[in-house]
Amino acid sequence: MFHGVWTEPSTTEEGRQKNIHRSSKLKHEEKNPCVKEHEMSFKCLEESSYNRNTCGEYFENYKRCKEFWGNVRSERRRAGIVPHLPPAEERDRIKAEYLENRRRKYQQQQQKQQ
Repeated sequence: MFHGVWTEPSTTEEGRQKNIHRSSKLKHEEKNPCVKEHEMSFKCLEESSYNRNTCGEYFENYKRCKEFWGNVRSERRRAGIVPHLPPAEERDRIKAEYLENRRRKYQQQQQKQQ
C-alpha cells in the first residue's frame, strides 16, 4: 500500500531504509496530526483505481488539516511553547476552541449585517 511518500526507488539498502523511515513518520499521529485525513485520501484513491479527480474533497480536507496544524505549530513556536506541535491528547481541545472562535466571529458578522 502506498503511503504518500513520493521518492525515487532506492538502489541501496540505506536508501530503502530512508524511504521506509519517511513513510512511517507520516503514519504516526504524534508527528502527523492529519493521519486520519491522509489515510482517507489514499483509501479513496485505492477505491477509485487511483483516479485523482474523484478524490478532490479528500485531498482538500487533508490540505486544510496540514495548514491548520502548521499554523498552530508556527503560533506555538512564536510564543515559545514546547513542543511546537501539541500532544495528541490536547489536539481535540485546540480544534474545539478554534471552531468555537470561528462560530463566534461568524455570528458577530451576521449581527453586524442585520
